[in-house]
Amino acid sequence: MKHKNNDLVPQIFIAVVSVILVGIIIYYMINSVKSTTRVADTVIANAEETASDYAEHKISMYDGEEIRGSEVVNLIKKELGDYSPSETAPLYIEVVTRLSETTYINTHINSGHIEDVKKFSCIEYYIKPTALFIGEVIRTENRVIIGVKFTQN
Repeated sequence: MKHKNNDLVPQIFIAVVSVILVGIIIYYMINSVKSTTRVADTVIANAEETASDYAEHKISMYDGEEIRGSEVVNLIKKELGDYSPSETAPLYIEVVTRLSETTYINTHINSGHIEDVKKFSCIEYYIKPTALFIGEVIRTENRVIIGVKFTQN
């Protein structure tokens, strides 16, 4: 059985075209996977950021807000009440109070002075329940909340 050389040329042409088409299909599939991976990474990063913001909301809501002294006392109790005077909480609360031309700056890092903030006899730590305070959330360079500062108006 003899083969003609003219039958070989179309077969080679079809093989070359097939290889090129397979290469193009593989190229588009790889690009599609890379694109999908980039989109998935962006969605995951946004979801993590949203989760982080949600977790920090209970503290970050005080940033720039005007609140009463009773709310400051409640925040100190809630955030620092579980830490004994020998421990240090991961979050500090700084309170700047003014009373008769005197300014008191107290940094609360545990439950050591929780009872004093309610007693008028401990004037240095006393927080007047009706006084107005402006909150400021203190963050590190990495945007981690390390404290909250309340300044009396």
